[in-house]
Amino acid sequence: MGESRIIPSGIINDAVSMIGKMNDSSFPIDVFPNKIRNIILNMYEYLAFPIDYTACSMMTAISTCIGNTHILHFKTGWDIKCIIYMALVGRPGANKSHPLKTAFEPLFRFDKEQKEIYNEEYRKYESIMSLSKKERLEQGFDMFSREPVRTRFLVSDITQEAMAKSISENPRGICLYMDELQGWINNFTRYNKGSEEQFYISLFNGYMYISDRKMNTNNIMIDSPFSNVIGTIQPEILIDTFKGSKSNNGFLDRILFAIPEIQDKLYWKDDDIDMSHFNEWNSIMQSFIRMKIEHDEHGNINPTRLEYEPGARRKIMEWQHQWADMLNMEESDKRRSIYSKFETYIHRFCLIIQLCKWVCNEGDKNCIDLDSVLKSIRLVSYFKNTALQICSMIEGVMLTAKQTE
Repeated sequence: MGESRIIPSGIINDAVSMIGKMNDSSFPIDVFPNKIRNIILNMYEYLAFPIDYTACSMMTAISTCIGNTHILHFKTGWDIKCIIYMALVGRPGANKSHPLKTAFEPLFRFDKEQKEIYNEEYRKYESIMSLSKKERLEQGFDMFSREPVRTRFLVSDITQEAMAKSISENPRGICLYMDELQGWINNFTRYNKGSEEQFYISLFNGYMYISDRKMNTNNIMIDSPFSNVIGTIQPEILIDTFKGSKSNNGFLDRILFAIPEIQDKLYWKDDDIDMSHFNEWNSIMQSFIRMKIEHDEHGNINPTRLEYEPGARRKIMEWQHQWADMLNMEESDKRRSIYSKFETYIHRFCLIIQLCKWVCNEGDKNCIDLDSVLKSIRLVSYFKNTALQICSMIEGVMLTAKQTE
């Protein structure tokens, strides 16, 4: 333990990290504020939720709420959104789905409430449109009433065209939630012979999206798309899907992988979890949900911009130089491709962690501080290791991170 960690917060973080390792997890849960990591540990203790799955699901749920409300401004023309593509990888029975559903439960409830509002507005819209133009004018309605739009955070089992429409209707951002990611991947060739894969590669960057398909009567242009992806998948299915040349186009490298070191089935505990932990998680998520997306006078999205404080900026520049040296020495093009994506993800992690600290009253959101950068570096290390595990699996070397070490 270095001298810089001989402070109360440092001692607590080391203790929490040690608890995670004792619970067969290499995920650095001390990157989260105390409120969130306490929830994660209690869900592990009483519900047997693997720490990696719960933590990664919560991180993606938080990212979905942030959406286009906040960005990280790094350099001129270089603004970063916290877009995440996440896969919870595990054998059958590894308890992947329950942590995923629990983390996203507040968003499911929000979407349900919004669906009821949308249904009522659509009934009114249909009633108005059933009137003649004269009747609409006589009753004070617009001649051409605008069809209501459904506000939502989550979509599932959706075509590329429907996905683009949902993103355009929800400028804050959405998340493609798939309990089984195999269904999402299978869609890539179901309709359009691979163009859907390129669609999601493009969405990952969050840049302008334009659809001018011949059969699409409602062409779409999205200035600032935000779309996360999360779901579960079994190792065998992942290997079969991406073996050979299928993993060489950069798509797989954009996905983060949550993989517990030990995936043995845990025993049920007789004691039940205190409901206060669910209430705490819902309260945290409600704080994120209540964040508003701002627009300028022209109707364009105007997100809150965070920058690195000087010490944090020096640290992330130092990290990038070391990372570039490692990448340059790597002979495998496949691994070089994997490493290069983390120069994007580290900024996204910084934004998520800083806003987590702000919501949990452990920091502000004036800038990205040094603590958030240090924690993001630890997240990069975790996801680099899980990415290399997946790479080894696809190449036929079935070793866990612990076995490799």
